[in-house]
This record gives sequence, C-alpha cells and structure tokens, in this order.
Amino acid sequence: MSAAELPQRHYLNANYNIWSWLLTTDHKRIAILYMISLTFFFFVGGAAAILFRLELLTPEGDVVISETYNRLFTLHGVVMVFFFLIPSIPAVLGNFLVPIMIGARDMAFPRINLLSWYLFMTGGILAIAAIVGGGVDTGWTFYTPYSTTYANSQVMAMALGIFVAGFSSILTGLNIIVTTHTMRAPGMTWFRLPLFVWSHYATSIIMVLGTPVLAISLMLIDLER
Repeated sequence: MSAAELPQRHYLNANYNIWSWLLTTDHKRIAILYMISLTFFFFVGGAAAILFRLELLTPEGDVVISETYNRLFTLHGVVMVFFFLIPSIPAVLGNFLVPIMIGARDMAFPRINLLSWYLFMTGGILAIAAIVGGGVDTGWTFYTPYSTTYANSQVMAMALGIFVAGFSSILTGLNIIVTTHTMRAPGMTWFRLPLFVWSHYATSIIMVLGTPVLAISLMLIDLER
C-alpha cells in the first residue's frame, strides 16, 4: 500500500490527549496500553533477577542478606509469571490481531476489554505496594503452610494483587472466545481460521477454566491468614 492509500486518521492519530487513551474501547489501543504496562513489569522483574544473580556470583553475601535474596527471587517469579508471561500474548497480540484476522471491527465486548486492562493495572498497583511495603519471601507459588501461617512479609497484599489481575485474564479470554464465535466475517468458517486464532481460542479456554482455580487458592491463603 502506498503512502497515498494510507488512511488519514487511524488508531494512533485519531486523538492525542491522555483521556482518549485511558477511556478508549479500540482493541488496538488497548493492546498498546497492555504492551506499555507489561514492559514496565518486565523491567521490574528483570531488575530483581539482576540483583539476585549478582548475589550468586560468589558464595558470600556480597550484595544482599539471605532474607532479601528470598524476597528478590519471589518478586522476580511473581512479576514475571503473573504480570508478564500469562497476560503478554493474549492481551497484546490477541487483542490487536484476532479481530483483524477474523474480519471483525473490534472485540465482542469493547468496554469489558478496557475493564480488563484496569483490573490488570489495579492488581499491578497492589503488587507494587506489597513490594514497596517489604516484599514477599514465600516463593512465587506461595508455599503453604509457610505463606498461610509463618511468613511475616506482605503475603496478603501480593496475593490480593494477583487475585485481581487474574480477573483481567478471565475477561480477556472470555472476550476472545465470544469474538471468535460470533464476529467472524462471512465465509470465515472454523476450518478457515488462521492457526494463530485457533491458538488464542484454545489458550482463552484454558484461561477461563484455569484462572479461577488459581484465584480461589490465593483467596483461601488470604482468608487463612
């Protein structure tokens, strides 16, 4: 496509003010919001990894004490798994590309799509507050009974942050499932779907079925504490 054929207005230059981004229901803009947020959490988790890897250079405690080391690898695991790895592909590539690849104008539930990003950010803010408040030393899997009975770190705040962020994944998965079912272009049958869309559809089913189990487990940890 030549420069003369490009649309005059598109999702990036339609409006430049901050509210047009924070209140957008455009699936492409929401994907970019996710990408910016995920990049921030990637650097947070990466910074923790660098610190505890520096500590492992020598047998002595040159950089941090043992308790801080435990909190650093927990921080790295929690942030990288729950705030980068799990949401990265569906929330960014799925949001951006699935509607385009099936011929839909947007996701099935645009407002719920935006709500999923706000839930993700709310969970991320709670996790950052837990980190600033002292961190967590239970490991990213929140091993019990240490995480429920003996840990003196910010287990409740971190578990609550992951619990809230989990609803973001559930809503994103639900949106992709409904969009794939109901908004395919005429002639786009199931066996004509690109493999990329099939992979996101299957992943979304796993997210909708599996994330509530994780959320219930984390809530039980908070309740037991």
